[in-house]
Amino acid sequence: MSHKIFELLFQSNENYMTNSLPVRSGGHITNKTIKNIYMKKNRFFSFFLFLVLLFVFFSASSQNMISDPSAESVPTSNGWTTAQNVGSNCYTSSGWRIQGNQNGFPVAQNGNYFFYPGCGGLGTGGKYELYQDINVSANAVSIDAGKYSVTFSGYMSSYNQSPADGTEMIAEYRNGSGTVLFSYTTGTKTNTGGWVQYTDTRVAPANTRTIRIRLIGTSNNGTSVDSYFDNLSLTATIILPVNFISFTAATVPTGCLLKWQTADEINNKGFYVERSANGISWVTLGFVAAASPGSGINNQYQYIDTNPAIGLNYYRLRQEDIDGKYEYSTIRSVHVQYSEHTSIFPNPAGNFLSIVTQENNFKAQIINMEGTVVASFINQKNIAIQALPSGMYYLRILLSSRIENLKFVKL
Repeated sequence: MSHKIFELLFQSNENYMTNSLPVRSGGHITNKTIKNIYMKKNRFFSFFLFLVLLFVFFSASSQNMISDPSAESVPTSNGWTTAQNVGSNCYTSSGWRIQGNQNGFPVAQNGNYFFYPGCGGLGTGGKYELYQDINVSANAVSIDAGKYSVTFSGYMSSYNQSPADGTEMIAEYRNGSGTVLFSYTTGTKTNTGGWVQYTDTRVAPANTRTIRIRLIGTSNNGTSVDSYFDNLSLTATIILPVNFISFTAATVPTGCLLKWQTADEINNKGFYVERSANGISWVTLGFVAAASPGSGINNQYQYIDTNPAIGLNYYRLRQEDIDGKYEYSTIRSVHVQYSEHTSIFPNPAGNFLSIVTQENNFKAQIINMEGTVVASFINQKNIAIQALPSGMYYLRILLSSRIENLKFVKL
């Protein structure tokens, strides 16, 4: 095959970029971006903010599950298996890899080496394959619930010639028995003009337990199978089990009413309601169980804080999965004003009557229209009245400094 030096900028309609010159050439283009971060050391806040952002960035980044993704070590000794081996090494290649930028090969897209089948191809359309199986069974619950999003990415390049050797990458989603449930393929590419990136993002099919990454070189010209692969990546994100549609907080006669609506609940255990006076320190008020664990339908919830603090109250929800993982909702705030007068809610009332007062020590009496005390309570702000006959009543509140009489209707 002939060698010549040239420069060519190529952009694939597969939607990504060329990062270096092709192939088997002495010249190449490399693009290197150097990012410098300068922080003033005498400003503690700036330094602290930088550390927080750095932590958030690395926490949000998904881990690459592919072992030896850029052939920086011998692939066949580090997680990769040959399905059809070319059978011989050449140009200082070994074990399905070669060092870039030597013997006319392109600069590696990442690191110093890239995947290369080697020599010994028949040049008649024979295919040579390297593959790696990634076990994802530890995430079976999320996968089977349709909440496991996977992104595969990799770069391919091939030597420009006619006929040209082909390159292809495949990501196969397999069940526990090895049956392929879905397969993504780049298709066989030739004369790429340099390194071209291909990506695919999808929700893993239910019952996926292994993802196989396949690199396939097709020999169409000569004995050297000039199919190049580099900088492979397989990452996954567990989709949040609850989608919050809304979350509101408002004052009502009985305290602070929190309402929230969710959609697409998967593996949801429920919600811990938390309150704070400053938005920093939080206390748990109670727990609201999931309405329908494992359901994908919309659900509406509510919780009443019957004893909010006077002034500003902050509320948030801690949604927890059945496996213990959790996430927080947005924060809502409510301002509660002090009222010296007692009120009751609802009115008319059915089974229960709530007493709204800032007092904690009091006596309550329910008196019928004949003046008879039919029920008495001590320090109870939520009282059961379902046993009362329907009609008009008085609720007498006996406080240390005063007595209040409130009329209500029992339905």
